[in-house]
Amino acid sequence: DTSAAPRPAAAQAAATVDCPPVDQALTNRGRPVFSGAGNCFACHGANAKGTPLAPDLTDAQWLNIDGSYAAIAGLVRTGVPNPKQHSAPMPPMGGGTLSAAQVCAVAAYVYSLAHR
Repeated sequence: DTSAAPRPAAAQAAATVDCPPVDQALTNRGRPVFSGAGNCFACHGANAKGTPLAPDLTDAQWLNIDGSYAAIAGLVRTGVPNPKQHSAPMPPMGGGTLSAAQVCAVAAYVYSLAHR
Protein backbone atom coordinates (compact mmCIF):
# COMPACT_ATOMS: atom_id res chain seq x y z
CA ASP A 1 0.00 0.00 0.00
CA THR A 2 1.65 3.21 -1.17
CA SER A 3 -1.00 5.54 0.27
CA ALA A 4 0.87 5.64 3.58
CA ALA A 5 4.17 6.54 1.93
CA PRO A 6 5.51 9.96 2.94
CA ARG A 7 4.94 12.69 0.40
CA PRO A 8 7.26 15.56 -0.37
CA ALA A 9 6.56 18.75 1.62
CA ALA A 10 5.37 20.60 -1.50
CA ALA A 11 2.84 17.86 -2.20
CA GLN A 12 1.61 18.01 1.40
CA ALA A 13 1.17 21.78 1.15
CA ALA A 14 -0.56 21.43 -2.20
CA ALA A 15 -2.99 18.88 -0.81
CA THR A 16 -3.65 21.11 2.19
CA VAL A 17 -4.64 24.08 0.07
CA ASP A 18 -6.15 22.24 -2.91
CA CYS A 19 -3.44 23.77 -5.07
CA PRO A 20 -0.81 22.23 -7.30
CA PRO A 21 2.80 22.26 -6.10
CA VAL A 22 4.67 25.52 -6.58
CA ASP A 23 6.57 25.60 -9.86
CA GLN A 24 7.78 28.36 -12.16
CA ALA A 25 4.73 28.20 -14.46
CA LEU A 26 2.32 28.60 -11.54
CA THR A 27 4.42 31.40 -10.08
CA ASN A 28 4.41 33.16 -13.46
CA ARG A 29 0.60 32.95 -13.58
CA GLY A 30 0.43 34.51 -10.11
CA ARG A 31 2.31 37.71 -10.89
CA PRO A 32 -0.49 39.25 -13.00
CA VAL A 33 -3.02 38.26 -10.31
CA PHE A 34 -0.88 40.12 -7.74
CA SER A 35 -0.74 43.23 -9.90
CA GLY A 36 -4.29 42.96 -11.23
CA ALA A 37 -7.40 41.06 -10.14
CA GLY A 38 -6.08 40.30 -6.64
CA ASN A 39 -5.48 43.98 -5.83
CA CYS A 40 -2.44 42.89 -3.78
CA PHE A 41 -0.28 45.68 -5.19
CA ALA A 42 -2.64 48.32 -3.83
CA CYS A 43 -1.50 47.71 -0.25
CA HIS A 44 1.69 45.63 -0.55
CA GLY A 45 3.15 47.85 -3.32
CA ALA A 46 3.88 47.05 -6.95
CA ASN A 47 7.21 45.49 -5.92
CA ALA A 48 5.62 43.66 -2.91
CA LYS A 49 8.06 45.46 -0.57
CA GLY A 50 5.22 46.74 1.61
CA THR A 51 3.63 50.09 2.36
CA PRO A 52 2.23 51.73 5.50
CA LEU A 53 -0.94 49.70 4.82
CA ALA A 54 0.55 46.20 4.48
CA PRO A 55 3.80 44.29 5.12
CA ASP A 56 6.74 43.44 2.88
CA LEU A 57 6.18 40.08 1.19
CA THR A 58 9.75 39.71 -0.07
CA ASP A 59 11.51 39.16 3.24
CA ALA A 60 11.48 36.15 5.54
CA GLN A 61 9.41 37.88 8.25
CA TRP A 62 5.77 36.79 8.38
CA LEU A 63 3.47 38.67 10.73
CA ASN A 64 0.14 36.87 10.58
CA ILE A 65 1.08 33.39 9.28
CA ASP A 66 4.07 31.03 9.08
CA GLY A 67 4.90 31.86 5.43
CA SER A 68 4.14 28.39 4.08
CA TYR A 69 2.42 28.00 0.72
CA ALA A 70 -0.63 26.52 2.47
CA ALA A 71 -0.82 29.43 4.92
CA ILE A 72 -0.46 32.02 2.16
CA ALA A 73 -3.25 30.43 0.10
CA GLY A 74 -5.45 30.27 3.19
CA LEU A 75 -4.77 33.90 4.04
CA VAL A 76 -5.58 34.99 0.47
CA ARG A 77 -8.90 33.14 0.77
CA THR A 78 -9.87 34.46 4.22
CA GLY A 79 -8.08 37.81 4.47
CA VAL A 80 -6.62 39.36 7.63
CA PRO A 81 -9.39 41.09 9.59
CA ASN A 82 -7.08 42.12 12.45
CA PRO A 83 -3.50 42.60 11.23
CA LYS A 84 -0.80 42.57 13.91
CA GLN A 85 1.24 45.54 12.71
CA HIS A 86 -0.72 47.42 10.05
CA SER A 87 -3.87 49.46 10.38
CA ALA A 88 -5.69 48.26 7.25
CA PRO A 89 -7.42 44.88 7.32
CA MET A 90 -6.96 42.67 4.27
CA PRO A 91 -10.29 41.58 2.81
CA PRO A 92 -10.66 38.03 1.48
CA MET A 93 -9.02 37.80 -1.97
CA GLY A 94 -7.88 41.39 -1.63
CA GLY A 95 -11.46 42.49 -2.11
CA GLY A 96 -11.49 40.98 -5.59
CA THR A 97 -13.18 37.94 -7.02
CA LEU A 98 -10.58 35.26 -7.69
CA SER A 99 -11.03 31.77 -9.02
CA ALA A 100 -9.52 28.86 -7.11
CA ALA A 101 -6.78 28.69 -9.76
CA GLN A 102 -5.98 32.39 -9.30
CA VAL A 103 -5.76 31.95 -5.52
CA CYS A 104 -3.26 29.12 -6.02
CA ALA A 105 -1.27 31.12 -8.56
CA VAL A 106 -1.00 34.28 -6.46
CA ALA A 107 -0.13 32.21 -3.38
CA ALA A 108 2.66 30.53 -5.36
CA TYR A 109 3.90 33.93 -6.55
CA VAL A 110 3.94 35.39 -3.03
CA TYR A 111 5.59 32.24 -1.66
CA SER A 112 8.30 32.55 -4.33
CA LEU A 113 9.08 36.16 -3.35
CA ALA A 114 10.42 35.16 0.07
CA HIS A 115 11.78 31.73 -0.91
CA ARG A 116 14.19 32.52 -3.75
